[in-house]
Amino acid sequence: MSLRRRIMLLVTVGLIAATAPLGVMGIGMLRAATDRILDERLAVARSTAGHLDDRLTQELRQLDQLGHRIAPLLVGGDLEGVRRGLASAALTLDLFSGGLFVADRRGAPAVSALGGETSAALPVAVADAVRGALERGRPRISGLVRTAEGALAVVVTVPIPDRTGAAAGVIGGVLLLPSPVLQAFVDRLTVGTTGHAAVVSQDGIVLASSEPEEISTRGEHPEFVSRLIPTRRAAVGLAEGTDPAGRPERHVMAFAPLSAAPWGLMVGQDEAETYGPIRRLRDRVVLFGLAVLAAALLFAWLDTGAVASPLRALKDAAEQIAGGDLGRQIAVRRSDEVGALADSFETMRQRLLASLEEIRRRARASQSLYEIGKDVLSQQDRDAVLRSIVHRAAALLAADVAVLCLADEAGATARVGALAGPADAVFAGPHAFPLRGGEAATACLDCTVLDPLHRASHLAAPLTIGGRAVGALCVGARRVRDFSPEERELLSGLANLAAIAVENARLQERVQSLAVLEERERIAREIHDGVGQVLGYVNTKAQAVKVLLEAGKSAEAQAQLAQLEQAAREVYADLREAILGLRTDTGSQRRLIPVLREYVRRYSELSGVQTELVTEGDPARYFLSPTTELHLLRIIQEALTNVRKHAVARRAWVRFAHEDGMLTVSVRDDGQGFDPERVQPGAWPRFGLQTMRERAEAIGATFAVRSGGGSGTEVVVRLPAPQGRSEDARAAGG
Repeated sequence: MSLRRRIMLLVTVGLIAATAPLGVMGIGMLRAATDRILDERLAVARSTAGHLDDRLTQELRQLDQLGHRIAPLLVGGDLEGVRRGLASAALTLDLFSGGLFVADRRGAPAVSALGGETSAALPVAVADAVRGALERGRPRISGLVRTAEGALAVVVTVPIPDRTGAAAGVIGGVLLLPSPVLQAFVDRLTVGTTGHAAVVSQDGIVLASSEPEEISTRGEHPEFVSRLIPTRRAAVGLAEGTDPAGRPERHVMAFAPLSAAPWGLMVGQDEAETYGPIRRLRDRVVLFGLAVLAAALLFAWLDTGAVASPLRALKDAAEQIAGGDLGRQIAVRRSDEVGALADSFETMRQRLLASLEEIRRRARASQSLYEIGKDVLSQQDRDAVLRSIVHRAAALLAADVAVLCLADEAGATARVGALAGPADAVFAGPHAFPLRGGEAATACLDCTVLDPLHRASHLAAPLTIGGRAVGALCVGARRVRDFSPEERELLSGLANLAAIAVENARLQERVQSLAVLEERERIAREIHDGVGQVLGYVNTKAQAVKVLLEAGKSAEAQAQLAQLEQAAREVYADLREAILGLRTDTGSQRRLIPVLREYVRRYSELSGVQTELVTEGDPARYFLSPTTELHLLRIIQEALTNVRKHAVARRAWVRFAHEDGMLTVSVRDDGQGFDPERVQPGAWPRFGLQTMRERAEAIGATFAVRSGGGSGTEVVVRLPAPQGRSEDARAAGG
């Protein structure tokens, strides 16, 4: 064998030995690239499904909020107000292109924006969705249905709660197909010439598609969809199908389920077009390798080591990135294609690292907003919530100081409500507060409350309630820096939570004040109706006694004095009973049934009327809200007062019972009774009955009086029975 041939043989063997690992790595990289394409397709499907979820969740939340706003109008029968609410909301709920409607608790139409006036019955498809929401008590999204006009649609229904939490009706929207909103999501997912996307329902029916002719059908890949929809999991893979000409074809399909609706999102593309770039790259790599092997056998082995080493480094770097290690820099520096690939890997690593840090930062911000929101909703101490907000603002925005100012009632000055950071970073107040509604703030939003040392960089957001600024949240730093739009949005969100906490505290104070005023009015009315009338009677009798004594009619005067004595005993009994009623109250630690047992015992001792409390079944079932318990207690006290004063009774019974899903509370006596229909204005039952009726109506209950001559009197209050039990319900039962 000649030397040339030996050298060529050695070079060939060397090139083969050197290029074989490169080929193996190339195949691995091609496989990794193929997997990355599949992962990207799945990521795109998941991301778009997430955006569609957000949109559907937003529409459902707006529909639920609209239901809460119109609930009082619907319960009160103000259908015109409900209609106006629907009309104003229809401008923002653009997903429901088929219109909005409201049905009552029986499923009958109340107000409809489905075209035309409200009919006597809803279309069958809409009625089924309404019944489903009423029966389940939660939002419902129907499958594909046809409206009365024959159009394809999806019906979304949300229960409207009343004050007890039960469904007072249903508010719904009709999503007509094809829907521009759904189409906007799928149209932007088409890639290449064979790319297509679709939104499918839980039964595999296409609701939106980049190929409009598929809408309302089972699409091109029903088997692929039928495998994945029941499992509610995201997946990517090959799906068999046929083209319009009937020829078999294979598509790379990605599927992602939605959580806000029983739907799924599919993204697909022809297999050849999907893997075309990779396969072309593979072919080019093979051809290039053969060309190099054929044209440069003599010199290939000299450069093998120089090429294999950086490629090996890139492979290691790719494996590190795939394993989640983004902190190690790719240290490959070349001016050829390998260097360009290394630069691309390094750029990708840096961007992934930056994205990961951004995700972590947003997660921390979201968690902080969530925790603060829980504090606000749980009605914790306002000052504690405000302190938590400023400390989180300083931490999340990397600020040296955070301060929250609250304006006075006039809105002219503000004081520091909470501070995070050194105390000397804030000037002594009060501070000027020039914010007026939506006006641009000058001094406040410039954070002049901070000293110049901590104002090298500063950012502020107003606390607004009902369009009125009630304070401001400001952060400052000692070094110069720029705040990103995300940080500005975060501070605004914290300011909004602070405003909610301030408003919650104000409303709590107002509720307590109103409760005190209501109780004062009740006491004043009872004193006026009871003690006031008796004192007027005493004054009249005293004057009569004086006149009789002056006339020398001592016998008549003695009779008048006897009547005065009787009146004094009665007013004394009234006062003792009033004091007993005022000392008897319910609360979180004093439930209704135990309080009533003690009150009935004391009432029997004071009045001489043998009274018994009867609770049918488990007393723990009578666990009610504090407001309801207080009103029931006052109604029972008023009824027993009437028994003592007017019934001439020996015995009385207070009874609690569950009947036909209703809670019945009654007070019955064995006295002389009266005719409720013949009560004259100013007569004794008039004011007491009116007070009891008003209290019953305040808790959504009905009030009735049953009486007849000589058969006693019964006062009956009926209200919806409480649903479920709580841990302290048994304690409430005594």
